[in-house]
Amino acid sequence: MFYGKWKVWMGILGLVLAGTGVWVLGLRHFIARPVFVEDRTHRVWLPVGYSVFGIDISQYQRTIDWGKLRQERIAGQPIRFVFIKATEGISRQDPLFAQHWAKAHAAGFICGAYHFFYATRNPLLQARNFEQTVKLMPGDMPPVLDAEVDNHQPDSVIRQTMRTYLNELTRYYGVKPIIYTNLHFYRNYIRGYLDDYPIWIAQHSLRSLPQDATGWIFWQISDEAHMQGITGFTDLNVFRYDFDQLRALCLP
Repeated sequence: MFYGKWKVWMGILGLVLAGTGVWVLGLRHFIARPVFVEDRTHRVWLPVGYSVFGIDISQYQRTIDWGKLRQERIAGQPIRFVFIKATEGISRQDPLFAQHWAKAHAAGFICGAYHFFYATRNPLLQARNFEQTVKLMPGDMPPVLDAEVDNHQPDSVIRQTMRTYLNELTRYYGVKPIIYTNLHFYRNYIRGYLDDYPIWIAQHSLRSLPQDATGWIFWQISDEAHMQGITGFTDLNVFRYDFDQLRALCLP
């Protein structure tokens, strides 16, 4: 009898949520974690329990209306931070980095810059490329190393070249960089070897949190989000902690 009433109430709740455009994944297991809510406006599933959202962009987001983006709300919360691609390898710079960097700051976002890393390139020359391109200021986030391709290199080479790059950026900026990676790369090359760095995990699967990435502070939850002011897809991220802790992460 109680189970029958419970099913009725859950059905009513489902109808209410459907009417608001929000659906809870696995409603009948709503006590279990994680729980995801479908945000149909932005075409993403949001993990429940996070309130600090941000995006990461590159030249592929060619035209951005920063005023509209500033008005965007995810689960009632504004976009707080923007990571912007700056460099790649030893000689490439994102052609829109300077423009995105200036406009994101002017719009009042907390900004971070990232470098796409290759274990087959000289890590110090890659670091110089980033350093010559990115001038971090107080209030910016630490630099980011984007490591997601192994280029068929031995594990030891990947870890050593990453460590050399990270050490150089720590020396230059006076703060430990963040490592961005996918869950597969993290498990194979980073976990147990570079655990002293904050981790930003890309994991878009609905039903799995990066639970074994114990040091993660950012989670890229989607690469197909729709944002007001941006044409096409955008990567959407959550910060693990609250907004005050995000600001504490930034350069003094």
